[in-house]
Amino acid sequence: MIYDGLDAIGLYRGLSRGLDVLIDWLGKNDPADLPLGITEIDGKRVYANVMNTSTKHEKDARFEMHRKYMDVQIDLEGAECFKTTPGAVVPAGDFDEAADKGYCHAAEGNDDLLEGCLAGGRFVVFMIGEPHMPNLVTPGAEPGAIKKICFKVAGDQFWDEV
Repeated sequence: MIYDGLDAIGLYRGLSRGLDVLIDWLGKNDPADLPLGITEIDGKRVYANVMNTSTKHEKDARFEMHRKYMDVQIDLEGAECFKTTPGAVVPAGDFDEAADKGYCHAAEGNDDLLEGCLAGGRFVVFMIGEPHMPNLVTPGAEPGAIKKICFKVAGDQFWDEV
């Protein structure tokens, strides 16, 4: 996971081809101008999914994982928190190859959770294979509406496949 201010995203240049494409795009474009839905930045290699969604309590959430894409997430309206874990997880159903998405829960005894909150110009990168639980309600708040972008960035090893 990378968690930082959006104005510092250029510090992460060189980590992956796709992240470099996104950094270049962000240097020339305002992500707030994107319409709802999917916008291709570099075909299926790097694209944005702008969505209206809601935050939820952790008890109503689960971790998700991806095998081909990193998620780069920012909030445009409202705020959310997230969690991730470097610890053991247990699958919660079959992995959907077409959607590049699977769900899991922290394994019993895995209390090694990392967390942060988006809004205020922050971003988070969830790496390929990293369990992450987005869209969590902020401390002291009730679930509410957010508008966010999830940039999907293909891993270098899948660059020519997608």
